[in-house]
Amino acid sequence: MSNQLKFIFRSMARNKVFSGINIVGLAVGIAAVMLIYRIVHFELAFNKSFANYERIVRIVRHDTGPNGEGWTTCVPGPAGPAIQQSVPQLEAFSRATEIWPSLAVPNPNGGAPLKKFNMEGDELAMFVDPAFVEIFEPEWLAGDPLTALSDVGTIVLTQKMAEKCFGNWESAMNQHLVMDNQVQMTVRGVLSDFPDNTDFPVLALVSYATLLANKDAFLAFNNDAWGQCASNFQAYGLLKDPNQFDDANAVLATLGQKEYAADNPQSKEKHVHQLQKLSDLHYNESLSNPAYRTASKDNLKLISFIGLLVLAMACFNFVNLSTAQASQRAKEIGVRKTLGVSRGQLIRQFLLETGVTTLVAVVLGVVLAAISLPLLRNISDVPPSTPFLTEPSTFAMLAVLAVAITLLAGAYPSLVLAGFSPAGALKSHSAGAPKGQGIARGHSLVREGLVVLQFTIAAGLIVGTLVSLGQMDFIKHKDMGYEKGLVYTFSLNPDSTSLSKLETLRNKLHQLNSVEAVSFSSDSPTSANMSTTNFAFPAGGEDAPFGLPIKLADANYQKTYGLRMVAGRWFEPSDTIKECVVNEYLLKKLGIADMGAAIGQNIRLGGPKPIKVVGVVADFHTHSIHQPLEPLMIAPFKRAFYMAGVKIKPDNLAATTASIQRVFDEVYPEQVFAGQFFDESVASFYENENRFSNTCKGFGLLAVFIACLGLFGLSMHTAARRTKEIGVRKVLGASVTGLTGLLAKDFLKLVIVSLAIAFPLAYWLMDKWLANFAFRIEISFGVFLMAGFAALLVAFAAVGFQSIKAALANPVESLKNE
Repeated sequence: MSNQLKFIFRSMARNKVFSGINIVGLAVGIAAVMLIYRIVHFELAFNKSFANYERIVRIVRHDTGPNGEGWTTCVPGPAGPAIQQSVPQLEAFSRATEIWPSLAVPNPNGGAPLKKFNMEGDELAMFVDPAFVEIFEPEWLAGDPLTALSDVGTIVLTQKMAEKCFGNWESAMNQHLVMDNQVQMTVRGVLSDFPDNTDFPVLALVSYATLLANKDAFLAFNNDAWGQCASNFQAYGLLKDPNQFDDANAVLATLGQKEYAADNPQSKEKHVHQLQKLSDLHYNESLSNPAYRTASKDNLKLISFIGLLVLAMACFNFVNLSTAQASQRAKEIGVRKTLGVSRGQLIRQFLLETGVTTLVAVVLGVVLAAISLPLLRNISDVPPSTPFLTEPSTFAMLAVLAVAITLLAGAYPSLVLAGFSPAGALKSHSAGAPKGQGIARGHSLVREGLVVLQFTIAAGLIVGTLVSLGQMDFIKHKDMGYEKGLVYTFSLNPDSTSLSKLETLRNKLHQLNSVEAVSFSSDSPTSANMSTTNFAFPAGGEDAPFGLPIKLADANYQKTYGLRMVAGRWFEPSDTIKECVVNEYLLKKLGIADMGAAIGQNIRLGGPKPIKVVGVVADFHTHSIHQPLEPLMIAPFKRAFYMAGVKIKPDNLAATTASIQRVFDEVYPEQVFAGQFFDESVASFYENENRFSNTCKGFGLLAVFIACLGLFGLSMHTAARRTKEIGVRKVLGASVTGLTGLLAKDFLKLVIVSLAIAFPLAYWLMDKWLANFAFRIEISFGVFLMAGFAALLVAFAAVGFQSIKAALANPVESLKNE
């Protein structure tokens, strides 16, 4: 064995360039697969840390009506107890209302709190029933799971939140907190932090009894009505047996039908509650989850496929270069066979060579993957703290990968080389004997086929990159119906004390020279929030056959966000709903063509009180452009003002935002300021698309790099094999340009064939990807023109160097031995 290894390393040293190309190509492919494995392994493990993973379900609702259907996570207040009593397949049931409160550690001596924290973005708390901890079985560090969430005013913190509030979690028990500056809470338990790969970035659980006892503080609508709900009012259950999923759905299908009809007799919509498995929570893009981040399984499959393609391209290089070098090893094989070495022994020898090359590539690939880990954040949000190179599964994957590469990359060249006949191999350097001896035309066709396949993959990824970049640019520059660039937003506590200071805050902000407008609202024009109710327009008629989404905002909302009016005016300042504006799409959906005809008419929401329509606002996107436009009503309602938007001048943004925070801290010393520009929140809707685009860019470059490595090696071999031919042609008067074209044209032909195959496939795949957007670009001919030019350019760069070098060589050197 030691002699074999010595021979292998000496052979690699003699063929430095070819060995280097093989090792570097395989190392890059292995590093790509490792990085993708880290992403996919992380995403596919979501929520599996929960002991009851197979039995946990979420209750969702399927809504159908004359104008279509859709899904929502909303579970109305009275539906919770009805589900608990009526579905025998559920062992446990809990309501779960998502909230993003502030928590303050009160000063025992009075005055400003000792500490204060806001939950924003991917941090949240939940109002839950005691059974929630029975369903999810979190690890308890302190407290009694049976009683901790039973009483009004009780809260359970995670270790991270407990340490933030009290320095260490051990001292958190029975301490006091103030939630949203109005509700006194007592800490009755501490949980271990939820893992990173769960859809529950929960920092605190609050007893549901606290919500019911403080409806005025936490509810902006009637939670006792079946017809009113919001998407953050959810519910979870624990099946007695995971096989009872369909039986439970059959019971849920009939639940609440009478109640929904009684609550809204005129409605033609049908609401059916169903179960959603926990295993579907992270991957269902039609229904959100508490983390507000889903992962498309199709995208995970796609990036896995891309990674394997990049690795396969490196294997193709190995096959191509190994078979191309066969003539150089013909005599070696002939001598070995003459000395009695069997074909099986030769195959094992060549596989061992491949194995050693692969092993070196694996080591280099691990180093490249480790160096590239920081770049991973551009295509994934896997936390940097997630174990990777120390994970046993990673090394198991590498072992499987090494064996697979050795067999896939080494099998064909081993069979080719071991198949030479001794006589034919010793007769000629080209080993060009008939019937499989030497490098027959069949092996050349295999090499050409692999080159075509390589550039098909590379060209397809180039097209994917150009299309995804085009769509992202379209999103960036699309007119969304509002101004998003210079509006700075921050959250507010909706308690009565905070609401009483809104005008003080507005006035102080207006005193800043850089502030143009200030608005308070339930949410920004584009957001993930959804509040929908039944309605009738005109007010005296029957309910419309679809629900009406509502945004609650003040009189400055239009000016702050740059909304455009197409008829009438914006509503006057008011603390309660007296006037409203509706959007164009609502009137179009109701069959009203004249926008002005709606002005002055009344609209009736769920209750009997009519509201006057005073204006029609131009359509704007209330969600991402994945979704079509939808009807909308905007009205003032001070109790629901959770957000402030400040329109600012473009000069010295850092100083302006610092001044806004200073004013906020003056007015609300007990609250935590957390601000961001509105366009940043809009951009967060397209994180998955940005990651996909970055994936195409990154792995497209790797694919092109590996393909060019292969072409470079093959062109180098071709130039060496045709040295004497080139010398003769130069002596006979051939030009450098002609010789360069002669050597390059065969490879460029293969690239053109690959483009003809890649373009239809890439068009089909990217058209399917664009179908996920309600508003999208069309794939133009220019995309394929650019991709084709890029592919030909890099291919010529790869083969041109060797071609020009061979064409410029002195013919005397190549002919002097003849």
